[in-house]
Amino acid sequence: MHHQSKIVRYISEIPVRDRERFYQFTCSPYFNQHDKTRELLEIVLEYIDKPNGQMDRDKLFGRLFPGEEQDEQKLHNVMSYLKKLYNRYLAYQYLESQPLREQLFTLESAYEVNQFDLLTNRAKQLEKAIEQYPYHNGDYHFVSYRFNSLVAFYSGGYVDRSKTDSFQKMLHHLDRFYIVEKLRNCCHLVANMMLFSTNYDFGFLEELLVYVQKNLDTFENDTSILLFYTILMTMREENNPVHYERLKDILSNKMDRITAAEGRDLYNFANNYCIRQIKMGHGQFHRELFNLYQQGLNTELLLNNGLISEWDYKNVITLGCNLKEFAWTEQFIQDYKDKLLASRRENAYNYNLANFYYNTKQYDNALEVLRDVQFTDVTYHLSTTFLQLRIYYDLKDTEAFHSLIETFRIYVIRNRKMTTAEKKSYTNLLRFAKAWRLLSIMHLHFQRKRWEKS
Repeated sequence: MHHQSKIVRYISEIPVRDRERFYQFTCSPYFNQHDKTRELLEIVLEYIDKPNGQMDRDKLFGRLFPGEEQDEQKLHNVMSYLKKLYNRYLAYQYLESQPLREQLFTLESAYEVNQFDLLTNRAKQLEKAIEQYPYHNGDYHFVSYRFNSLVAFYSGGYVDRSKTDSFQKMLHHLDRFYIVEKLRNCCHLVANMMLFSTNYDFGFLEELLVYVQKNLDTFENDTSILLFYTILMTMREENNPVHYERLKDILSNKMDRITAAEGRDLYNFANNYCIRQIKMGHGQFHRELFNLYQQGLNTELLLNNGLISEWDYKNVITLGCNLKEFAWTEQFIQDYKDKLLASRRENAYNYNLANFYYNTKQYDNALEVLRDVQFTDVTYHLSTTFLQLRIYYDLKDTEAFHSLIETFRIYVIRNRKMTTAEKKSYTNLLRFAKAWRLLSIMHLHFQRKRWEKS
C-alpha cells in the first residue's frame, strides 16, 4: 500500500475494532453509493498491517480498475472520496459519544422541517436528560442554552408569546456557558504564559473576575465555574492560601460534580501550584505535593489510560525519599512499574530503583542497578552520571569520582545533540563537582590535623 497517502495513515492509526466500524459505515448505502470507494478500503485493510505490505499506485490502480489504462486522476478521486467518508465517520462517532447534543440536534432538525409533534415529544425527554446530567460544565450549559432557545422561539411563534421563562433560561445558560469556557481557557493560557513567557490579550477577563467574585454564592451549584475561577486565582494570587484551600475542598468533596477531564485539570493545576510554592522556598509543600500524588494514585487522576508517565513516577519516588517515606516508596516502585509505557519502562524503573537505594544508603545495590540503565537519550545519561557522582562522593571513592567526571566531560564535548549553552552549563557543573570534592578532601585533611594535635 502506498503509505504516504494520508487516508492510509489515518486508518492505520485507529484500533482494529474502529477499522471494522468504519468499514460498516462505508458499506452503508446511505453514506456511500460508490463501490470503488468500498473496494479501495478493502484493499487498504488487506495490506495495512502486513510487515512488507507495500503496494504502489500502479498496482493499486490495477486492482481497482482492471484492464483500464492508467489514470492518476481516477485513483486520486477515489482516495479523496474515501478520506471524506472517514471525516464524516469521525463526526458521527463523536456525535454518538455526546448523547445530549445528539438529542438537541434531533429537536433542532425537527423544528427546521416543521415536525412540531416530534419536537414537543422529544423535548420532554431532553429536558429530563438535562436535569439528570451530573455536571454543570460547558457542555451542560451549551445544550441548555440551545434547548431553551429552541423552546422559547417555538413557543413564541406557535404557542403563547406571553411565556418568557424559556427566554430567561436561555440567557442564564448562555452566560454560564461563556463564563466557564472563558475561565477554563484562560487557566491554560496563563499556565502557558508562565512556562514559555508568551502573552495573550484576555479581553474583559478582569471585569469577568470581578463579576464572579461578587457573585460567588450564586455559583454554588456551578462547580465547573468555581473550579476554573479558583485555578486561575491560584496563579494570579499565589500568596493567597484561600484559593488553594478551595481547590483542596473540591478535590476532597466535589469530584462527583466535575467530569474526568476537569478532574485531571484540577489535579494537575494543584500539583503545579505546590511545585511553584516549593521553588519559592516553602518547604512544607513537599508534604502537600506528596499527599496530592497519593490522592492522584488513589483516584487514578495521575494515570492516563491506565499508564503513569515516567516523570510523575520519578517525582513521586524523589518526594517519597526526601520525606523518608521509604516503605511506601519501595512498594510504589514495584506496584507501578508495569503501568509505565513499555518502551520506557526498564530505564525508568532501574534509574528510580537506584535512586531509592542511594537514598537508603544501599550504595552497592544502587551502582549495580545503574549498570542496567541504557543511555537511550541525554536525560538518562545525565541523571545516571550525577547519581553515580553522588554515590562515589558519599563512598569517598576519589578515583572513581574523578574518572567519571573526566569521562562525562568528554561525552559532553563530543555530543552533537546538545546546544552550546547546554554544553557550557554541564561543563561548569562538572567543574563545580570537581572543586566540591577537592574542598571536601581538604576539609577532612585539616580535621585530621586538628585531631592529631589534640
